[in-house]
Order: sequence, then structure tokens, then C-alpha cells
Amino acid sequence: MILLQATLEQMDELKDTGVYKNDIKLLMNRLELKIERFVSPHIKQIGETDEFLMMQIQRGVDLIVESTLEEIHNHKIDENE
Repeated sequence: MILLQATLEQMDELKDTGVYKNDIKLLMNRLELKIERFVSPHIKQIGETDEFLMMQIQRGVDLIVESTLEEIHNHKIDENE
């Protein structure tokens, strides 16, 4: 769930770039719709039943979206130690 939500947020970021045009724009819009259809009911249910879990999901999304590749890699190494 966290990765799908992070994907949606990253797709929003790409909309402001030169990559987002023509067939890539069409494909991203289709994928975004499909992911949103899948994620939305689950996020809604979690939000209504478990606020703590919802906050954990949002923190996970923020961590993924805001981290550099190096930070993500180092985080994985730190967890294994």
C-alpha cells in the first residue's frame, strides 16, 4: 500500500516535467487511474478504522518520496546491522 501511494505521489511530480507528454502522459494517466481505484477504498477503510496505521503509512510514503537513492540504500544497510 505504501509503495502504491508513493508511486501516485511521484507520478504527480512527473506531471511538471518535460517527460509528461504524448504517449507517456496517456500511459501515466491510465496507470494513475487504476492505482487510485485500487488504493482509494483501502486507504479510506484504514483511515476510518485505524488512525495510527494511517499515520504510519503516510510516514512511509513521505520517507520514500523525500529520500535520495543513497539515503534509501543506507537505511537498508542500517537495518541489517
